[in-house]
Amino acid sequence: MGQADHVAAGRINVTRRLLLEAGLAAGGLLVSSRLVLAAGESTAAAPQAVAVNAWVRIGADNSVTLITSQSEMGQGISTTLTAALADELGVDWTRVKIEFAPFGEAYRFPEYKWMFTGNSESISTFYEIVRRMGAAAREMLVSAAASRLGVPVDKLTVADGVIRDAASGRSLTFAAVAADAAKLPVPAEPHLKPPGELRYVGRAVRRWDIPPKVDGSAVFGIDVKVPDMLLAAVRCAPGLGGKLAHYDAAAIKAKPGVVAVVEVPCGLAVVAKTYWQARRALDGAELAWTGDDPGLDSERIWATYREKLEAGPFVTKKATGDAAQAMAAAAHKLEAVYEIPFQAHATMEPMNCTAHVTDDRCDIWAPTQGVEISQGVAAQVTGLPSDRIHIHRTLLGGGFGRRLLADFVKQTLIIAKAVGRPVKLIWSREEDMTHDAYRPAMLHRVSGALDDKGAVTALAHRVVSPTYFLYVFPRNPKIADWSAPFEPPTQYDSMAVEGLVDPPYRLANLFVEQHYLESRVPVSVWRTTGHGPNNFVLESFIDELAASARQDPVAFRRKLLDGNARMLALLDLVAEKAGWEKPLPAGQGRGIAIAKAFGSLIAQVAEVSVKDKAVKVRRIVTAVDCGKVLDPGIAASNISGGVVWGLSGLKTEITIDKGRVVQNNFDAFEPAHLWETPAIETHFIESGAKLGGLGEIGPVPTHAAVCNAIAAVTGQRIRVLPLSRAGFTLS
Repeated sequence: MGQADHVAAGRINVTRRLLLEAGLAAGGLLVSSRLVLAAGESTAAAPQAVAVNAWVRIGADNSVTLITSQSEMGQGISTTLTAALADELGVDWTRVKIEFAPFGEAYRFPEYKWMFTGNSESISTFYEIVRRMGAAAREMLVSAAASRLGVPVDKLTVADGVIRDAASGRSLTFAAVAADAAKLPVPAEPHLKPPGELRYVGRAVRRWDIPPKVDGSAVFGIDVKVPDMLLAAVRCAPGLGGKLAHYDAAAIKAKPGVVAVVEVPCGLAVVAKTYWQARRALDGAELAWTGDDPGLDSERIWATYREKLEAGPFVTKKATGDAAQAMAAAAHKLEAVYEIPFQAHATMEPMNCTAHVTDDRCDIWAPTQGVEISQGVAAQVTGLPSDRIHIHRTLLGGGFGRRLLADFVKQTLIIAKAVGRPVKLIWSREEDMTHDAYRPAMLHRVSGALDDKGAVTALAHRVVSPTYFLYVFPRNPKIADWSAPFEPPTQYDSMAVEGLVDPPYRLANLFVEQHYLESRVPVSVWRTTGHGPNNFVLESFIDELAASARQDPVAFRRKLLDGNARMLALLDLVAEKAGWEKPLPAGQGRGIAIAKAFGSLIAQVAEVSVKDKAVKVRRIVTAVDCGKVLDPGIAASNISGGVVWGLSGLKTEITIDKGRVVQNNFDAFEPAHLWETPAIETHFIESGAKLGGLGEIGPVPTHAAVCNAIAAVTGQRIRVLPLSRAGFTLS
């Protein structure tokens, strides 16, 4: 097994020393953000606190702190991990505090050897690890107490942070024995409590982050304040690939409050005493740019996509059976082309970062998903060794994959290094939306074959898409610039075809190929990754095949799911809860879509009404199997929020005109409004399968479910998004 944890047979086997000893070694170096603190308050651990292992610290007041590796961006994972720790450690959940981990080996994903938050893997990967950390800490604390009390370990009980000897009535708190416990050998295989002894896991726990978000004490990146801090605004070239050609530094510095003008990659930053001063000075500056491509527009981009759809070259991503032969022998064939647009992340909190760089230390306060990427960028910008770089993570006002990147961190470091003082950089909304790394536009051609009984005999997908991994693929430290695009090897780049190469259906003949398009538009991962756009294509086309076979969409899928008991159970549940068989009034219809993604299964029914091309989504019913539901409230919230995200994606797109992004604010990139949100119902099946993710799966089937419902009402198949490109509006 070596120096890694491995996921096998549904459980995580933790080596004796890897995580626990890493924590003991790093215990004195924990400099991470206490999320309950007001902005600017000291984040250092109390001197009386004892790090029992990398994940667990015991305070002098008998409080417990979970040092969580994963960022909190509203998905609730830190509450669930806290509950898991409280259960195994034997402490009241309200006594557990949260801190974000610093960069460190112990906090990397065991599989990827990379420290990040994404791909809906926080719980599925770290739930068992946190349980084991809690169980190991409990056993170490009990062993220390047994020595202190002079009684056998098996005579002691643990409850609410207190270790008791029932026979003598004596007791010791965790705090009293924590220092002794930290010196003990690490249990190789700590005993995990059986399900019946868990107090918190499996029920809805009050989320710790909601009260501070309501009263304003929660610290997001944009809230950070440090002594002697300056504020900065930035503007980068408005054209894709453009660069700064000329500016009048003296004129900008003459503006009120301006302290410095600093060039950053492809742009200019103005540093001032307040953000408004920096922003006003930048807005009034005459900046000249070069390198624009005025001939680059969406029409030209799509023409390139269509050219490559025909000419390739293509890389085969999946070949099961002989799809070509099955197509040739088919009684009936169907083919369709689907277009999926670029999408912005449009996080509610725009990109921001605070940094202070000195000759021997670098501190970064950032709402980041990509800790390892930020750490690497900081090392390259500052030239400092890793142990002199300290990343303090805050809450994230939306991540969606955008905050895996470190371009905004790099800008801040360059500025802070230039001025020699702490600097907070805040992007404007316009800067944020026009300098994103967008979800790739994709073009699909999908073909299907039916036999004379209407059964599917073959599916073939041809996908034209850039790689999703240009900015986030794990890279070697020798790479010159961790913030720059980096083409990953094709054998590792499966995101553009995920959901297609391993669909939930039984298909004897399946062929998937991809053309790797070189894109002038910067692209990266976006919530749902490749599963979302690909599911729209797959599930829309399955509906088209069902219609061609003159079969009910649910019945048609049941046949394709033969042998897939978990998905069949979900399909039956969602059909029952949605009242699939019940007739609807004229002008209304239902659509269904299913997906296997992020280790979980989902089935979704959308109920819509359509009048004069205006679509009203009336109801969304979802059934989910993620193996086990650890917190029903958080789980349902993730699915509901995902549905709204999916509805927003039916309205929005990023387009290019004269080499520039057209949409620069929410007036042109308009997400779903409250009045457009349907009734949302979510149902769970606990199959006992390996734990899956929930943060991104909710929106995966939404596009197809809604579009299939529209087709049920109008007879018009939607093969291009957003809905406006097919002549529909969401109302």
